[in-house]
Amino acid sequence: MGQIQGMFIMPHPPILISELGKGREKEAQKTLQGMEGIIRKIKAIHPDTLVLITPHGEVHQNHLTFLEGETVTGNLAEFGYGNIALTKKLDTVNIQYLKDGFKAENLPGVFIEGSLDHGALVPLYFLEKEVAEAKLIHISIGMLELNGLYDLGIRIKDLLEEREGTFAVLVSGDLSHRLKEEGPYGYDQRGVDFDLRIVNAIKRCNVLDIMNMPKEIYGPAGECGLRPIVLGFGMLGEGKMTSQVLSYEGPFGVGYMNAWVQKT
Repeated sequence: MGQIQGMFIMPHPPILISELGKGREKEAQKTLQGMEGIIRKIKAIHPDTLVLITPHGEVHQNHLTFLEGETVTGNLAEFGYGNIALTKKLDTVNIQYLKDGFKAENLPGVFIEGSLDHGALVPLYFLEKEVAEAKLIHISIGMLELNGLYDLGIRIKDLLEEREGTFAVLVSGDLSHRLKEEGPYGYDQRGVDFDLRIVNAIKRCNVLDIMNMPKEIYGPAGECGLRPIVLGFGMLGEGKMTSQVLSYEGPFGVGYMNAWVQKT
């Protein structure tokens, strides 16, 4: 039987890559150190497959999007660095199993060929040296209700645990983009409140606090991590959990969190 060994949350700002950051990445030193901790944690698991959840790429209103094919490639050309590129082998067998399962149950998911978006590429760039052998299942979220995303996560979990192998759920997501006036979307106190609620909920392994968060808080926060985290919690399923927030900061007006959650 397959085993999902935990959820690992990482941010995805391209500025953390030194070639692109040109020194500014040092302003996010806590984040870089937190990412190193996540990488060590995943490496210790030796996962056969990374189930990566990204808030970018092919995101649609009413369904998840899975990438299929033998391999998937992406680069950071949209940020002016097309030379920063990565190719990953996809877990073709388990992707087909998920595809068959989604079709049989009429679940909201489509399977297409595509490329690595920056939400996927940045975490994978840092993981590549240590977990290069792991295959990939790439999922872009849908803008579904939070309860629906959680339930889809449970169904993905059930399907993968019918298989063989070890899976690690890699959640890519930045928190609020409204922490500073000079940030991407300006300042909004609700962005600060959103990040505090997410960090505290992860520390307490309390998915209900996340799923029951009022839209009045997360709507104006300008975030892209909420739905990936909820889908990831669904893939863990119910039961006792332990967690650690390795780092949190917002040096550029965007909240960056590195954290892990595992079943006990």
